[in-house]
Amino acid sequence: GAGKADISLALSGPVRSALSFIQDEPIGSTTNIDLANTQGQADLKVNISLPTKAGVALEEVDVDIKGTISDAVLPNAVEGLTVSEGPFIIDVSGNLLRVKGKGKLAGRPMDVEYSEYLEAAGKPYAMRVKAQLSVDEALRDEFGINLHDFLAGPAAIDVVYTEFDDVRAEADIKADLTPSLFFLDPFDYKKPSGIAGETSLKAILKNGELIRIENLTATAPVFKLEPSSLLFRKRGAETELASGQISRFILGETIGRIEFEVEQNERVKLVMDGPYLDLRPFLNDDEDKDEEQSGPPVQVSVTVDTMRTSDNDTVQHGKLYVDIDRQGKFNQLEMDALAGAGDIYLRYKPDGSGKRVFRLEADDAGATLKAFDLYDNVRGGRLVIYGEPRGGSYDRNLIGVAEMSNFRVVQAPGLARLLSAMSLPGLMQNLRGDGLAFTKMESNFDWLYRPQGSVLVLKDGRTSGNSLGLTFDGTFDNTAHTIDVSGTIIPLSGVNKMIGDIPLVGDILTGGTGAFIAATYTMKGDSADPKVAVNPLSVLAPGILRRILFEQN
Repeated sequence: GAGKADISLALSGPVRSALSFIQDEPIGSTTNIDLANTQGQADLKVNISLPTKAGVALEEVDVDIKGTISDAVLPNAVEGLTVSEGPFIIDVSGNLLRVKGKGKLAGRPMDVEYSEYLEAAGKPYAMRVKAQLSVDEALRDEFGINLHDFLAGPAAIDVVYTEFDDVRAEADIKADLTPSLFFLDPFDYKKPSGIAGETSLKAILKNGELIRIENLTATAPVFKLEPSSLLFRKRGAETELASGQISRFILGETIGRIEFEVEQNERVKLVMDGPYLDLRPFLNDDEDKDEEQSGPPVQVSVTVDTMRTSDNDTVQHGKLYVDIDRQGKFNQLEMDALAGAGDIYLRYKPDGSGKRVFRLEADDAGATLKAFDLYDNVRGGRLVIYGEPRGGSYDRNLIGVAEMSNFRVVQAPGLARLLSAMSLPGLMQNLRGDGLAFTKMESNFDWLYRPQGSVLVLKDGRTSGNSLGLTFDGTFDNTAHTIDVSGTIIPLSGVNKMIGDIPLVGDILTGGTGAFIAATYTMKGDSADPKVAVNPLSVLAPGILRRILFEQN
């Protein structure tokens, strides 16, 4: 009825027996290990002390355990996965159970330290696991973590997982992304394996479900993500992303902040603002994607001070709105910006009848064409392009008309070759200097969408000016990057117009084209360096004869 008993035991035997002992009272560990299939050897020193009296309460029994577990196979130790090998040092002292050592998780090397308060009331936590291991794609899938859209290969993980009670838990994670391939396809960004990169975050869980990620940061070459947050929600048995705030990110030249929401119908609504957006990845004309794509619908609104639209140029005060369906097709595209000395106004959206129409207006045509790397030999002018679908409302093929007025052309290689072939040194000098002035250029067009690269067909194109006029028809193939254009070059177009305006005689001499002194030409081959040919026999031929003899095709 008085005194104290101390029992010290040296025990060796199956790990199954040791874990079974730890799970029972008075220790009562909450491990989920599948004891029936557990393997391994336990070598333990156990000390049990208790008062020598009748009716001893469990809280009066002290059990201390120190020892090792080796050659272990512990099924269902972590999220249904097996922990193996060792040795692991086990220590039960007073109210605290600790296990520490080197082993493997699902066959991957791991350093682990496990701590559990057997009575957690008033303690800083109930259970904590610290682990360092390499997590590959298959292991991420086992944990239900899908990062396939931006990460491939292994990542070295340092994680501290803490359970505070039966409801609250959190995980602090740091990852070395050096061995990983990290990519952001919309921005054409890729960090190869072997190049330094890292990320960190705090995951907040409730009742075992992820509800929030805080302090999400990342760094990699020309990439930085400042502390950001993500919110999650439950849909059936799955946990899905609900919304997020990217406080600030830097990716190459792009600097901005993003807020987004994933609606219940899976549509993503994203708003970005900031000082700079590199728009080039979204303007890439290498259309190598499949015709049919699958993904969530997306609505994006962007407001930035500067947009880079080509390698050598930008536009200012840019605003974008994009609505894309599940197949990656545009429901709506809007853009406002400032290029050179004028505004850009672009709309591709349904009109009053529901038909999607395209309209582009540029008050500084030359600056706009140059900014989008379309053509850098025009100065000034006003550009208007209108197009509508050839077929139904969602047909990507467009027919329309383009018109540019009051502009100059300078240093244009193709035009220079034409003028050289026509032996027009005065016009050549103007082209190299202030440029050739045109009052108007207009053409009908067909824009034929192709997944691998679209085709532009020009029809009935013509220019007018006091010193030179042109007609043109042909195609620009963005897949093969080739050009095939033919037409008529008309020097001294002002004089020709005077001749063409003479009643009856003008029609006979010009064949109804308004041109008396002219030559036919062709441009074929590589769009960057086409071959130019002029038919000298058509020069000075009366227009009606020229149309019959030289312009039949």
